[in-house]
Amino acid sequence: MTNSAWTDSQKGDTCSSIMGYIMEVSGNPYPYDARIFDYDWEPYEQPTTDYFTISGQVQNIYKLIHVDDSTKTPVFEMGSGAVAEAFAGDQLLDYQWYI
Repeated sequence: MTNSAWTDSQKGDTCSSIMGYIMEVSGNPYPYDARIFDYDWEPYEQPTTDYFTISGQVQNIYKLIHVDDSTKTPVFEMGSGAVAEAFAGDQLLDYQWYI
């Protein structure tokens, strides 16, 4: 259901429209919630990692988000090579048919 005749500009416009819709219906969240830009995320990455790995409340946090009985080590990772590998076949697919 993709349109191979679309130009890169048309694909970009479609992506931009989707992102605009997400931002509009979600109350304009911090952009990282919908898109990833290193310069936006950089100041928050280490504090987030620390919160989920070394804060004094780690076990309580895991319980609250229902991962306290996880067998995964480490329980929290900012990124996962295994997940990236599992989804590699889906990357850069054209999802325009969702519109």
